[in-house]
Amino acid sequence: MFGAVTAACTAIQLAAMPVGTARARDSLGPGSVWDSVFTLAQAGRGELTYRATCASCHGDSLAGINDAPALTGPDFHKTHDGNALNSLFNRINNDMPSDNPGILTNLQVAELVAFVLKYNGYPAGKVELPAAAESLKQIRFLPKP
Repeated sequence: MFGAVTAACTAIQLAAMPVGTARARDSLGPGSVWDSVFTLAQAGRGELTYRATCASCHGDSLAGINDAPALTGPDFHKTHDGNALNSLFNRINNDMPSDNPGILTNLQVAELVAFVLKYNGYPAGKVELPAAAESLKQIRFLPKP
């Protein structure tokens, strides 16, 4: 009986977590970029958009060119580690591309974020990153363990 109650409570806890945040493999807890919060297919679509829309400023290797910040490396992590993923989503959604801000759809922005996550070595999973900033408030950038 106790085992059934424990299993039921665990199932309820997992069901209450935001999509893409359930953890089974380690102790980082729910809501981090280590929770496999995007798919490889989504990141692939994001890469296509990145190459067409972002690479001219941020570079092929996401290292940044001139005033455009790096989207990888120590400076990127210094800016984003500890913050919610919605901050990156909102920055892209509201301000990018800098020569024509706001032209990207929420879906394209989510795909771009997925590509940035993949490029930075975060694991892909089976559920796509939501295309809504509000949903991304629960997912935090955490440094590599």
